[in-house]
Amino acid sequence: MLRLLTRYLAGELLKTILLTTLILVAVIAFGTAIKPLSRNLLGGADILKYVFFAAVPMLEYALPFAAGFGATLVMHRLATDNEILAMGASGLSPSRIFRPIFVLAAVLLLVMLALVEFLVPMFWSRMESLLAHDVTRLLASAVERGEAFSMGDTRIYADDVVVQEAPEGSTADTRLVLVGVAALQLDSSGKPETEFTADYATMDLYRLEGRSVLKLVLGDATLFRAGDSTLVRLPTAEPRAIDLGRGFRLGVKMLTLPEMYRVKAEPTRFPGLADSVGRLEDLLRRDATHRLLADALSAGESIGLRDVTRDATWRIVSQEGVTFEDGIFEIEAPTVELVFPDGRTARARGSGLRLEEAWRDGEVVFDAELLEPVVVDAGSAGGRVVPAKIRNLVVPAGRVDFDEEAAPAEIVASARGMDVASIASASLGSKFESTLAAHENAVQDLIWDIDGRIQQRLAQACMGPLLLILGSILAVRMRTSPPLTVYVFAFIPAILDIVLISGGEQALRREPDPWGYVLIWSGNLILGGTCLFAWSRLRRN
Repeated sequence: MLRLLTRYLAGELLKTILLTTLILVAVIAFGTAIKPLSRNLLGGADILKYVFFAAVPMLEYALPFAAGFGATLVMHRLATDNEILAMGASGLSPSRIFRPIFVLAAVLLLVMLALVEFLVPMFWSRMESLLAHDVTRLLASAVERGEAFSMGDTRIYADDVVVQEAPEGSTADTRLVLVGVAALQLDSSGKPETEFTADYATMDLYRLEGRSVLKLVLGDATLFRAGDSTLVRLPTAEPRAIDLGRGFRLGVKMLTLPEMYRVKAEPTRFPGLADSVGRLEDLLRRDATHRLLADALSAGESIGLRDVTRDATWRIVSQEGVTFEDGIFEIEAPTVELVFPDGRTARARGSGLRLEEAWRDGEVVFDAELLEPVVVDAGSAGGRVVPAKIRNLVVPAGRVDFDEEAAPAEIVASARGMDVASIASASLGSKFESTLAAHENAVQDLIWDIDGRIQQRLAQACMGPLLLILGSILAVRMRTSPPLTVYVFAFIPAILDIVLISGGEQALRREPDPWGYVLIWSGNLILGGTCLFAWSRLRRN
């Protein structure tokens, strides 16, 4: 009889809780799809897929309230039908009567832990990936709204867009033809570095092994570089390709518990720190380039730079002295040689040479100015001479002592081991210190974020079983009141619990503080204390 009673009570609870959960999740999941639908980010079968993905994260909040509501309805009906009274008259203690409730609460705790630590993060990432996967729809939607479309460090504006699937004569998966285009490439500080404007442009989307790569080609374009105030009109312009990766930026809330601990062990691998690591890598490359030129010039060696504009080689053959300060090489009495693509050369000598370092299009370039130039030999160059000013000189690939394939952890380790006092450029040294400090702060914030979310997930998982128990006890204690009135008394502490959990999480993500832990767990303590108080009154009466 006791087993039959347990199965009956547990079955009634499960049926009511599951039905309530289904209704709540369906309503909330469809509600989450309203925003992407209004922005034309979903269409066709994607709507149902998005709602399905959203259903699992919504269980984190729907399941505790459904459990409390279902338990309240079932236990209130049993109490008003005098079935609880009959059980007590048959000699069953309150502990025995409520045993199925406690067992179900323990099972619910395990289900909630599996949800918040594993399933919910996985489905959050699937939701974000679904929205970001179709780049063409995102861009078309942005153009229709008259907004900029952001991709990495590039911002694109357009008046109109036409989408072509599998264009002929191209290996691209999708081609977008843009009309009235403006594109901005930003530097590491977020300031405009290069601006493109064009009457039309084509954007090809390639999908390779799950990654999305965009290639933008502008026709009859005007290019403006803020660094050297250069304005050029080109028949075609091709900004650097944009690797969109897997289509979305991974957040901490999308990490499962094992992934969180792996990120804490090696935070530099977290995609959210890629920009920070990239800035350190750029500074290390700049310092390595400075050291290469300084060592070669100090030793009197001939050093060659590639002229990107003319596809030629620009070489310092000899000089009588060199100084370097804040990214500028001042060279005395230099002799320079320009080697053209056809092998012809031209030489010139000057009273001085100013070689100024700059950062454009993701690489170190130098702008050279030869002071008081005198032609030494122009016969073999067919009348061509060395220009007094040359822009966009780069060190040939492979000359700089820098590992281009270094892992993020190796880059950060090199940055931390760098002796800032040995950096010749004072401005670069100052920027290096500030960038490294910003990276360390980002790592610290990431770890605090992970710790705060771990505590939030644990507290959220505990709320469900406590609400289930509280609703059951109050239903029996307040059997003369309507069930919805009973549920309100359980609902109010649960809402307070969610508010306290959220507040404690935010406090812990800012800084690990004892009051943050007290705040995040105080809601569950209130729920637990209310359960104990109601249970003691129930046993007494």
